Amino acid sequence: MHFSSERQAAILARLDRDGRVVSTTLADELQVSPDSIRRDLQELEAAGALQRVHGGAVRPLAGSPQFLERLEGEDPAKELLARRTADLLADDQLIAIGGGTTAVTLARSLRRDLRATVLTSSLDVALALRTHPSITVDVLGGRLDRASQTLTGAGTVTELERMRPDVCVVSPCWVDLEHGVTLRERAEADVVRTMIERSSRVIAIAPETKLGWTGPYVVADVEQLSALVTDAREYLAVEYGRLGIELVFP
Repeated sequence: MHFSSERQAAILARLDRDGRVVSTTLADELQVSPDSIRRDLQELEAAGALQRVHGGAVRPLAGSPQFLERLEGEDPAKELLARRTADLLADDQLIAIGGGTTAVTLARSLRRDLRATVLTSSLDVALALRTHPSITVDVLGGRLDRASQTLTGAGTVTELERMRPDVCVVSPCWVDLEHGVTLRERAEADVVRTMIERSSRVIAIAPETKLGWTGPYVVADVEQLSALVTDAREYLAVEYGRLGIELVFP
């Protein structure tokens, strides 16, 4: 493709389909140089259409308008993963939940008779639970990080250090066997890292599109996960199971 507009439309179509794109693959498929792809990704990132990562790009940051659209939109696959995660939660637990649209979907999926306390750094999660009849909601204090739409800061971390959640549920940006569980925002990562360290059990919700990729900020080694809720094909997920992680499929 010789015209940048055509290439960028093709890139966005692949991103919408797969959740991520690889620069070298794009160059081969679109029959252009790596430099052309690099410029296309730079322009698309400047327009807020994607977020560049090492080796390619992923969907935009949570603080963008696309996050709000995804928050209100329907996503059957995400809802299915959220319902399977909800099945893993029990009465009388202190449940720590991070941010993101998957976390909000989980909050909406909790059974109506669940008696528990939810501790969260996400105002969206808290609001999703405001009408739940038997869940107590504790919101961590802090400064709102606009990119992740979560509450962050040194005070937030200190508050978490005085708690011991029974279970922590995170929806990381990426999960990789070698590089662990990663996020793209530093302030959010500091909070989620502490949330994981303080919890007795850690559940990660990660569709296949999030497996095998890494981001800039590590929040946990993959061995720290107790369970992985994923729609990944079995041959991709089995390597995580060999580490002793419970695999939960839709």
